Amino acid sequence: MKRRTILFSIASLLLATVVGLRVAGQEPPFGQVRVDPTTQQILDEIKSNNQIMANLEYLSDMIGPRVTGTDKTTQASRWTMEMFQKYGLENPHLEGWTIARAWYRGSASARIVSPAEHLVTIASAGWAPSTAGKVRGTVVYVNARRPEELERYRGKLKGAIVVTAEPARLPDPYEIPRSPLLSVAQPPPGQPGGGSGGGGGGGQQFARTRDEFLKAEGVAAVLRDSVKPHGLVNMTGIGGRNFDIGLLPTAFVSPEGYRLIWRLMQRGPVQMEIEMKNSFSDKPVEVYNTVAEIRGSEKPDEVVLIGAHLDSWDLGTGTTDNGTGSSAVIEAARALQKLNLKPKRSIRFVLFTGEEEGLVGSRKYVEAHKDELPKFSGILVHDTGTGRVEAIGMHGNYAAREVMDRVGVQLRSIGLSENSLRRSNGTDHLSFNEGGVPGFYCIQNPAEYGKTHHTQSDTFDKVWKDDLVQGAQVLAVWAYHVAQLPDLLPRTAQPAATQTAGPQD
Repeated sequence: MKRRTILFSIASLLLATVVGLRVAGQEPPFGQVRVDPTTQQILDEIKSNNQIMANLEYLSDMIGPRVTGTDKTTQASRWTMEMFQKYGLENPHLEGWTIARAWYRGSASARIVSPAEHLVTIASAGWAPSTAGKVRGTVVYVNARRPEELERYRGKLKGAIVVTAEPARLPDPYEIPRSPLLSVAQPPPGQPGGGSGGGGGGGQQFARTRDEFLKAEGVAAVLRDSVKPHGLVNMTGIGGRNFDIGLLPTAFVSPEGYRLIWRLMQRGPVQMEIEMKNSFSDKPVEVYNTVAEIRGSEKPDEVVLIGAHLDSWDLGTGTTDNGTGSSAVIEAARALQKLNLKPKRSIRFVLFTGEEEGLVGSRKYVEAHKDELPKFSGILVHDTGTGRVEAIGMHGNYAAREVMDRVGVQLRSIGLSENSLRRSNGTDHLSFNEGGVPGFYCIQNPAEYGKTHHTQSDTFDKVWKDDLVQGAQVLAVWAYHVAQLPDLLPRTAQPAATQTAGPQD
């Protein structure tokens, strides 16, 4: 009995001590996470004084869509540099690189002329050439997965309008679309593996072989399924990382139109009439990455980066892909500079272009800074729309897991779960991983990103302000604490190998 009394007394004393500490404000309430004073400063500044929506609205509505190589993209690059200047960042500047040619969207129209007349909504793929005026032809399904299977179509495709895939399954009504950045099974954006037909299977090399065959056979145009619900038209490029002119006039078709064409083909021959008008620059074009930084107080030559891509497709205004990430980076820069925190390492803010054509801008950045790479600690990229950040994707960097977990503790109070080792090849962090620099990405709530990205629905009214503000908080807190670490972030055992699987972002 005496032993039980003593144990009960000790337990009561411990409980009273814990309660007393909590009452005195020395211990956070149960279920909450204590953050250090600097983290709280950053969180409060961004929550209370952010300019993220005003900046994103200007980028979306006053500048608009930003296809790499167009005047709008150059305007956006210069405006973001001016915003970094306005907020007092050090050395805001543009780093130029050159593309072979710019592409300019013209008009595109299509209709089924038989067995029944229907207008069909289409949009030219990026870097697609024009049709030879208004062309009329029979729709042919080229069902081939290997080069030898193409032979059965030889001599049968002149003037045809080709599809190379059956209609894709649309999401069920209550199915929540996953973020494209969580996929590992699609070809990188704009890569030859996407092919002009899309969804045809067989890998990158076969897709190129197939398209060369179709061109040689005199195909008039290729149609691709948008694989989006409710009339949304998808978009990507067919020029690849070299910004080549596509082999064939290629257009995305609304899902309703594509399924209509397919159903009619089951009844018999389908005739369509298509016209696409696009143009190209007559010489190479210079494009830019926007760069600024906060200079480190103790190790200024060591650098922590946060980034996003500024370019977009042009059916909408490029708000959620990726004006949201760009505005979050600008807001993180504004807040950290205003607080005058003096991080040990330099924090660099980079807005890339050319991401939509295969991460080209970030690859060019890594190439241009190859001598600095050993002193780059790591980069965190925000590129999945407006949804709140739920975790940091570490792209398989197990070596950095422990130290990243310590940094992640400071993000628990704004809803982040444990870091994930999941890989994703769909945005600009991959370029750094391939260069041996730890590259991480924000795993975000989908927030309809699977619908809005690359479509005419990618507009400012789709933004969820509170979630986007949280994204800026994540970037700023992560950058500051990584800049304060005793050492650079651990590298993986070897640079991540270049992979050909990844999402269309």
